[in-house]
Amino acid sequence: MAVISIVGTSGVGKSFLVTQLASLDCMPAFLEGEEGVIPQEVFTNIFAGDPVGRYAYFIERYNHNLSRARRISDLGLDAYVDGATLSPHAILLYEEPQYHEPIRDITKSMAGNESDVIVLLTASEEKIAQGLEVRGRSSEATAEALRRAIAIQGYFEAEAAKLDNAITVDRTGLDFKDEKQLRDIAAGIKDFLKR
Repeated sequence: MAVISIVGTSGVGKSFLVTQLASLDCMPAFLEGEEGVIPQEVFTNIFAGDPVGRYAYFIERYNHNLSRARRISDLGLDAYVDGATLSPHAILLYEEPQYHEPIRDITKSMAGNESDVIVLLTASEEKIAQGLEVRGRSSEATAEALRRAIAIQGYFEAEAAKLDNAITVDRTGLDFKDEKQLRDIAAGIKDFLKR
């Protein structure tokens, strides 16, 4: 079966969609995590400090999740993952150029840890702002956090366009609590996998 990764910028609803799609058909889900799971210093580091350590943390997490998801898919179940090899490559483009080379070195550890399909979630600026507000992270309650999220969405779109295993879902008008909409997204993923 398939490893299905959901990716996108902050506040777009990746974790929620992973959980909802996995729950829809009782499939396994692997999440990036929230406060209490992700160390507070990693959250703080998103807007200040050395991004290399932050990337090392998330890439280790992505590798762990993708490896476990692959083992499960090899047993005959679909597995949903929050994140993919695309994630650090897209977000890297937002970082200052002096950090690009050391971060690229870290991302090399993800080689071969690929998803069968990558679902890029996008949304309007208003929807992303709403998502950041609902999450309630103090580090994201700034105009800079929203600017960063919008810029990173653009990088995700540019990087996903280079891949043949990526599809885009604009969630601006979607409600991930609506079963029909969730089933439509799941069907779109299945159809894409059949190509």
